[in-house]
Amino acid sequence: MRKVALVLVAAGILILMAAWYPNLVEKPVKDGAGPLSVYVDPSLPAPEYHSPLDWWQTHHMDVVNRGDLVQADCLQCHVPEKSCNNCHEYVGANEIVP
Repeated sequence: MRKVALVLVAAGILILMAAWYPNLVEKPVKDGAGPLSVYVDPSLPAPEYHSPLDWWQTHHMDVVNRGDLVQADCLQCHVPEKSCNNCHEYVGANEIVP
């Protein structure tokens, strides 16, 4: 009887943990679907310094912090509401205000 009660309590705890566990948020994806998709105007060629894209996604803030680029440079190609702010929201960074 005691084992049954312990199993039920353990099962209840697992169910509660699963119910209140934070949902995984889908990562922003360039040209993806959904609210976190990152849109970049396809008529604009990607600058050479954006290649490879994986490196750029990880290190672009380093480039900005060094002063190699300023926000105005980014806003020539990116619309913050459709690209920058989706990623910034995902990682908890300040949103860009044009």
